[in-house]
Amino acid sequence: MERHFHEELKRLKGKLLQMGVLVEEAIEKAVRALLERNGSLAEEVFQDETAINQFEIAIDGEGHGLLALGQPMAVDLRLITMMLKINTDLERMGDHAVNIAERTQMLIEEPPLQMNIHLADMAKAAQSMVHDALDSFVNADVDTARNVLKRDDEVDAYNDGLYSQLTTIMEKDPSLTKTGLNLVMVGHNLERIADLANNIAEDVIYLKQGKEVRHRSEESELESNL
Repeated sequence: MERHFHEELKRLKGKLLQMGVLVEEAIEKAVRALLERNGSLAEEVFQDETAINQFEIAIDGEGHGLLALGQPMAVDLRLITMMLKINTDLERMGDHAVNIAERTQMLIEEPPLQMNIHLADMAKAAQSMVHDALDSFVNADVDTARNVLKRDDEVDAYNDGLYSQLTTIMEKDPSLTKTGLNLVMVGHNLERIADLANNIAEDVIYLKQGKEVRHRSEESELESNL
């Protein structure tokens, strides 16, 4: 019985990693579609969403089945709970990739913005966080997970700069408002993808060390202001 349980647990982890690869590919396609103004690539992201959602439903069902029937020990219980949370985070990343693809389709209809707003750099930083967060899960690597957390501020800074720059552009030339707003939303979706990568990294740290690191930065800031 115990051997069967751990075989099912290993299979569930493998399925989650397959889903992670698919989500990474969807994000990469969405970003490339945006930067290359490629409508066909954007369409592929919509097709990927169906497969991602199917994975999410299957993993959720199998994970809860193991919780209900397997009577897992504490360490396995934590792992299953973590995988269910990662499953949800990955599905949400897929949703954000779809949002970027939808904005791309709107942007293709508008003249391109002839200036560097560092969107490619922001996208690269967010994608790197996703990849490393998943690597930290695969290898149970706390150091890599902590490195992911450190890079969240970089993506936030890119997003703040993007918003500021686009606001200025739209104020100077109202004809660019539609383009500007769509790009603001792309930045928002990339920031959310990075936040979800953060979630995965935090879960890896908790699984390995039993330490909750969520909201730690907010607590430190509050204490410093007291």
